[in-house]
Amino acid sequence: MVKRRRRKQTAAGIAVLFCLLFLMSCGRQDKNEEEQNDTGFVAADKGIFDSADTAVVAQIDMDEKNITLKNMEKKRQYTLGYDGTTFFYDKYGKVISVTQLQKGEVVDITFFKERKRLNTLQISGDAWVHKNMDEYKLNEEKFQAEVGSAVYAYSEDTVVIADEKQGELIDINPVDILTFRGVGSDVYSIVVEKGHGYVRLKNEEYFYDGWIEIGKKTIQRVTENMLLTVPEGKHQVIISNKGTSGVKQIEIRRNMELELDVGDLKGEDPKYGTVVFTITPEDATLYLDGDKTEYGSPVRLEYGIHQMIVMAEGYETISQYLKVGQESAGIEVTMKADTSDSDVSGNDVSGNDVLSDSEILEEVNRILNERGYSGITSSDLAGNNNDQNGTTADGNNNNTGADNSGAGNAGNGQTNTPVTSTLSYYVTVDAPVGVEVYLDGNYIGIAPCSFKKDTGSHTLTLRKTGYVAKSYTIQMDEEEKNVSYSFLDLVEMD
Repeated sequence: MVKRRRRKQTAAGIAVLFCLLFLMSCGRQDKNEEEQNDTGFVAADKGIFDSADTAVVAQIDMDEKNITLKNMEKKRQYTLGYDGTTFFYDKYGKVISVTQLQKGEVVDITFFKERKRLNTLQISGDAWVHKNMDEYKLNEEKFQAEVGSAVYAYSEDTVVIADEKQGELIDINPVDILTFRGVGSDVYSIVVEKGHGYVRLKNEEYFYDGWIEIGKKTIQRVTENMLLTVPEGKHQVIISNKGTSGVKQIEIRRNMELELDVGDLKGEDPKYGTVVFTITPEDATLYLDGDKTEYGSPVRLEYGIHQMIVMAEGYETISQYLKVGQESAGIEVTMKADTSDSDVSGNDVSGNDVLSDSEILEEVNRILNERGYSGITSSDLAGNNNDQNGTTADGNNNNTGADNSGAGNAGNGQTNTPVTSTLSYYVTVDAPVGVEVYLDGNYIGIAPCSFKKDTGSHTLTLRKTGYVAKSYTIQMDEEEKNVSYSFLDLVEMD
């Protein structure tokens, strides 16, 4: 009986030992398999990291499961991998998916440096954002961005997202709609939410030297073979010349060119209005569009914009722009004596619907801002008028342009923008060879080609049939030297 009990105990012990040996063998096998199948990533436990950072999301590659980030303080860009164990949060701590993450976001991250594995990513609560802004100004000389009522600093390292990929500041056009993000007083990223396309006019010969207005952003004199940069979306086009105007509706797609036929808008007979000029002193000489004009009786003028110069010995010269758009109008001009301490702002020009000084200043600044230039103050306005001393009847002056929107006003515009000139020097576009070159919508030539250097911000457009046109914003400095540009080749259309 005792022997039988011992045999049972011995058998049970052997069975337990066999189980232990089997489990140990399986453990070694699992460990070996784990070592052989090591993916290089840390085990899937939330909270395993050795580094943290605040950065901008520059690129997201969902195929490779990589996110490229840029540290704005150290100007360093790096890429981290993510997987199913990576956690994404909005600024309030709510879980989101990687598909909800946007390029240009400022984020706080934790990661395992050695493995280059992203652990957590949360949209930063310290970051500010201005979304879908169409009223802004980028000062490329001071690297300042005026967004709404705030002024921020940006740099060449600011992350730019254009056409869903990382771009450069030069890719931004003044007509684009942008989203700005940053921390404190610094802009960290600029995202082009709505870009621009192009309008080429067809059968436009009748409208040469007239005006074209597209939406709220583009007002320009019509020239031969022009290519206009226009915000993407739907717009109303108004084109006018010789007393005739026409309206069309267009829709612009990003980076695409639209050919707009305006031949059917050509007018048969131009419209005219009569303007009665009352000028003091009475012996003053009146020039309209460069021609000496008798004003003892009403003057008949075509509808549209006309240059007016009034000159008299011993008085400050007046040079302004009139807009005729109704059957009759009256203009009163009172000149001020030319003395050493005189201020031409004392000249009085008034009449039917003539703009006041404050309205003139507002109008000038509106046009300058639309073209990407800095605005001027009331003192600048008076200074610009002083520059008119000695303006000749041939009308050689720098016109800021007059607004031709609306119908039926006789108004005036100012000459000489605050943008300085270096017109004795040239800008050359060297590459890509063979493309058409346009400056602010006006045709220049086939690259390589050159044009006069005019200080300020300008839109340079490159075009070639069968390729996607490309616009760049260039800043011409005041240095007295020639400048050359070489750009990347255009991309072929699909």
